Amino acid sequence: MSRERIISAVALILFTGMAAYQLALPGLHYDEAFEAVPAMQLLLNQPVTSFRDNGIQLGGRLFPLMTQDYIGAINTYAAIPFFLLLGINPISLRIMAIIIGLLTLLLTLWLADLLYGPLVAALAVLLLAVNPTFVFWSRQGVFVTSVTAAIGLGVALMWLYWWRTGSRRYAIAGAFLIGLGLYAKFLFLWLIVALGLAVVLLNLHRWRRFSRRLLKAPLGWSLLALVLGCAPLLVYNLQTGGTLRSVGDNLTTSYYGTSNLAFFPNLLERLRQFAAVLSGGHFWYLGGTYANRLSLFIFLAALGVTLAVLVIGRSRDEARRALFPFLVVGGVIVASCATVSALWVTHFAILVPWPALAVAAAIGLLIHRREFRVTLSGANLVLILASIAVGASWLLDVAVDVRYHQALSISGGLGAHSDAVENLARWLVADERRGAPVVAMDWGITAPSAFLTLGEVTPVEAFGYDWETDADFAARLEQFIEDEPTGIYLWRAPDEIIFDRGADFRQLYEARGLEEDILEAFYERSGRPVLGATSLVPEGTAVNPPKPLGD
Repeated sequence: MSRERIISAVALILFTGMAAYQLALPGLHYDEAFEAVPAMQLLLNQPVTSFRDNGIQLGGRLFPLMTQDYIGAINTYAAIPFFLLLGINPISLRIMAIIIGLLTLLLTLWLADLLYGPLVAALAVLLLAVNPTFVFWSRQGVFVTSVTAAIGLGVALMWLYWWRTGSRRYAIAGAFLIGLGLYAKFLFLWLIVALGLAVVLLNLHRWRRFSRRLLKAPLGWSLLALVLGCAPLLVYNLQTGGTLRSVGDNLTTSYYGTSNLAFFPNLLERLRQFAAVLSGGHFWYLGGTYANRLSLFIFLAALGVTLAVLVIGRSRDEARRALFPFLVVGGVIVASCATVSALWVTHFAILVPWPALAVAAAIGLLIHRREFRVTLSGANLVLILASIAVGASWLLDVAVDVRYHQALSISGGLGAHSDAVENLARWLVADERRGAPVVAMDWGITAPSAFLTLGEVTPVEAFGYDWETDADFAARLEQFIEDEPTGIYLWRAPDEIIFDRGADFRQLYEARGLEEDILEAFYERSGRPVLGATSLVPEGTAVNPPKPLGD
């Protein structure tokens, strides 16, 4: 076995070990559960709930097309075979996500081998395999839609094969994957733009030849393949208009208040987030914040080496190939300054393989280019120093992974990632509460409760998704307050509130001579409350009334 294969095998083993350890932690996040619930319902022959009631009726069952206006149902259907084999539980869902992570590593290896050779490919996979962001986002891949990273690498591979062989089947396959990526998550558009700009910029010096080659692409078949890849997205918009409405309504200012016109402030925030992605210093919810402070320096040094070869090197083709992943990274960062949601660091899940590819390509330049050969007794000092720096950064990544796992074993996850949600689910299915109506009074409760109870308890979301209480809030709750006195109301703890409906709810029940009684609270392992359950009782009879905020 060659050294490259040994390095690659070690990388895959390291990643699998790091990603699969204590896989039940952190707790099941709402976004993970939200995409998994329809798969559970299909397998258990339960009525299927879908976003905006979208979907296709087949055999009397509803099959959702999208899980959100801009997120497709790929994870929903990908989870089904894992649920069949391993049971309907969070572990099965996360094993699926880890396998997608392994696929991403293999595609990185494949693309790097084609572009830079087997040694650089092995180094790229070794760097990516222990990157804390890649490891911990792969564990919760549904949460960040990590499948987009794999699809993006597939697009680059197929179009590279087309460019080298001229076989139109690769161009068609690449176009299909572009459509599939858009369906998986609409922000895949950022990567399409970045890939396109990178290829154009790197071929400006031979534009005539490049443009003639592009004209030979099977445009008609490629367009058809692209449409086929994103067909569920198109059908969804014919049914609901949801994606188009979401983009239109958030064109200048998003639902979360992000101004898409504030380009430079957004760019600064995205650059800060990218540095955090490199270092792994953004997983506060695992129980601590740890970072590889050397990672950004390594990335910038690799960029400097690549640019230096491009400027002073005798043969610039190798440098242009090495610059390709840097341009992709830059293109995604710039494109991501406009969003229909918010400037969330999780958006960069689509980008995670590319920095490792870029650093490895720069190391390849140091190995092969004479411009950097400063020798002493036959040893290349520049390459030795670079290897020491990259090796130190790699070891720091491993150390960060270990520290996050240590913190996670103590915390069980924080906030919306706390494993307290599992205690809530067990409490909801206790015999004395079986059959009671359950109402979710804030975000992040319904989907995990439904999934963890296998659909036995699916709380009704009564809070509404407007930031301020909407006009129909009272109407949604009246049936529970008046007709269902045994109802259970689920809340986020005071310092976890997202949609604050407490005061408006209080006005409704106090007008009927009722008050709230706390039934149970659910805590992080540190003892901090994150979730709670209340009921309504006649005024003056509450055993444990909640304290007003501020007391």
